[in-house]
Amino acid sequence: MRRSIQSLMVVTVLTAGAPLEAADPYAGPLGELTLEDAVSLALQHNPLLAAGTQALSAADARVVQAGLLPNPELEIEVENFGGSADLGGFESAESTAVISQPILLGGKRSRRRAVARTDYALAGRDLDAVKLDVRARTAAAFYGVLIAQDRQALANELLHLAQSVADTVQIRVDAGKVSPVESTRAQIEVSTARISVIRSVRELAAARARLSATWGSSTTSFQRAIGTLPDPDPPPPLHRLIPLLDDTPEILRLNDHIQRQGQVLDLENSFRFPDLTLAAGPRWFEATGQSAWVAGFGLSIPVFDRNQGERRAAEFELEKSRREAQAGRVAIETELVAVVERLTAVAEVSDALNYDLVPATSSAFAAIETGYREGKFGFLDVLVAQRALFDARSSTRAPFSSTASRSTR
Repeated sequence: MRRSIQSLMVVTVLTAGAPLEAADPYAGPLGELTLEDAVSLALQHNPLLAAGTQALSAADARVVQAGLLPNPELEIEVENFGGSADLGGFESAESTAVISQPILLGGKRSRRRAVARTDYALAGRDLDAVKLDVRARTAAAFYGVLIAQDRQALANELLHLAQSVADTVQIRVDAGKVSPVESTRAQIEVSTARISVIRSVRELAAARARLSATWGSSTTSFQRAIGTLPDPDPPPPLHRLIPLLDDTPEILRLNDHIQRQGQVLDLENSFRFPDLTLAAGPRWFEATGQSAWVAGFGLSIPVFDRNQGERRAAEFELEKSRREAQAGRVAIETELVAVVERLTAVAEVSDALNYDLVPATSSAFAAIETGYREGKFGFLDVLVAQRALFDARSSTRAPFSSTASRSTR
C-alpha cells in the first residue's frame, strides 16, 4: 500500500539513462556507478520485474482463451444390431454420425472476454507498481551507498581529529603541564573513533550489497557510487499531491477491480440463458443400403437452476470491491500525509543541523582546543566539545537515511 506514495516522492529525482558495460549482466558494472546506471540495471534484471512480465503474458494468453468458441462434438451411434431373428448381426443395423455445436447465448463469450481483458489490465497495473517500487528501492539503496560512503569518509576524518587531539594532549603531558591520565583518555577517544571507522566499512559493504540485490546480483562489482544526495527541501503541499494519487497503480487497480467485479456480475447474469446445441449428420440403413440426414437441437430448461446463487454472490462481491476501494483510498491518502510530514521534518532537522548545530559545535571545539593548548581549558572541556562535534557531524545524514530506509517498506 505504501509503495506508490514512496515511489511518488522518490521517482521525481530519477532520470532515464543508459546502462554501463559489465562483464556479467547480473553482476553489475565495474568502476563508478551513477543513479541512472543503477536504475537502468534494476529495470533490466530485477527478478520481480521479470516475474511481473510473465504474469502479464499469462493474462494476455487468458484473453485469447476467453474469446475462443466451444469445440464441436462428434457422436457416432449404431442401432439395431446383435439382436434376435431378423435383427441378428449387422444386417439391420442403423448407423448415425452426428456433429453437434454448442451455441453460447446471452453474450457469454463477449462477457467472459471482457473479464479476461480486465484481468490483463490488472496484471499491467501490478507490473507498473513493481516498476515504481523497483525504481524507488533502487534509488533508496543507491542513496544508502552514498550515505555510507560519506559516513566512512567522516569516520576517517573524525579519527584524524581524535588523533590530533591526542597528539596535542601528549605534547602537554610530555611538557609536564597535565596529568598522563588525560593522554589515556585521549587515546580512548582515538580507539572509539577507530571502531567507528571499522563499523563504517562494514556498513558500506552491506549498503553496496543491498544495492546490487536490486538488479538480482548477490555480488558487488562496482567500486564507488557517484552522485549527490538530493536537498531535503520541504515537499509540495498536500492539495497538489492528492490529485496525483489518481494516477498511481494502486488507485487505478482499485478502480479496475470494481470494473472487473461488475463484468463478473454481467457474466453470471448471462448464465440465466441456457446454451443451444445444434446437431446434424447422416444415417445409414444397412438393410436397404440407403441413407438419410438427421438434425436436431438441444436446450436445457432453466426450471431449478437459473444461476441465482452465483448472481447474488457476484452482487455482494461487487459491493465488497467498492467498499475496499474506499478503504484503500483513505489508507493511501493517510500514508501520503505521513510521508509529507516526515519529509517536512527531515527538511527542518537538516536545516537545524547544517546551519545551526554543526557550525556552532565546530566553532566551540576550535575555540576550546586552542584554549586547551594555551592552558585556559581542561581536557574535560575538550572531550565534551569533541564528542558534541562528533555527534553533530554524524547526525547530518541521519534524517535522510531514516527516510530512505522507510521508502523500501
